[in-house]
Amino acid sequence: MELSSRIKNFWEADAESYSEGIRKELSGPVRDAWVELVLENAPRKEKLDILDVGTGPGFFPAVLTREGHRVTGIDLTENMIARAKKNLEDLNISAELLTMECQDLQFSDNHFDMIICRNLTWTLDNPKKAYAEWRRVLRPGGRMLVFDACWNLHLVNEETAREYKQKIAEIDKKYGEYQGKGHHDPEELEDISRKLFMTDKIRPQWDLETLLRLGFSKVFADVTVGERYAQDERQRAVQALHPPFVVGGEK
Repeated sequence: MELSSRIKNFWEADAESYSEGIRKELSGPVRDAWVELVLENAPRKEKLDILDVGTGPGFFPAVLTREGHRVTGIDLTENMIARAKKNLEDLNISAELLTMECQDLQFSDNHFDMIICRNLTWTLDNPKKAYAEWRRVLRPGGRMLVFDACWNLHLVNEETAREYKQKIAEIDKKYGEYQGKGHHDPEELEDISRKLFMTDKIRPQWDLETLLRLGFSKVFADVTVGERYAQDERQRAVQALHPPFVVGGEK
């Protein structure tokens, strides 16, 4: 089976457990932290047209529609979109949710004021193509925000692997056994992860260089962004396993 098919199948099967985590975020204090984080980096416009790439179970469409913006959420996996629709329905929120390949967007040029993406780019087989496509659909002056982490560098980098094991041991000792995110098939995820394009990349440096080459007029990154939505000491310790970052660009 091709890697792209394995990736899609994995997240189709993981949709329900992932949706459970998103529903907790929607009802907790982390929701407001994310809204603030996104909108403080948004173009200055009262009502934004926003594309959420890799929307999953619909977190950003739910929280940003409530703020008065027009949000379109896309995802490659039908199961994620189905759960996003159910989550928004339960909240009495309406947003456009579409099954779509993020590296081949079915939108016209200069269509959105803002593009946001969380924890997706590490899975892409051609992130440079994706970034070029996302820039295409941005309006002049529009902004892109990509939230992610180096999730799998410890699989291919010996020094990072040593640090990772040490941090796991510290978490186990202080907070109890680290259970990760509870994916339905951790062995399949690790095998897929070893083959992904982004796995051995040093980020967000790779992203910044790529965005500049693609013609973004301004680029920026923040490697302390996780502090904004970490809820307690344990979560901060878990975040340190894969420090979150945001990388952005303006067209």
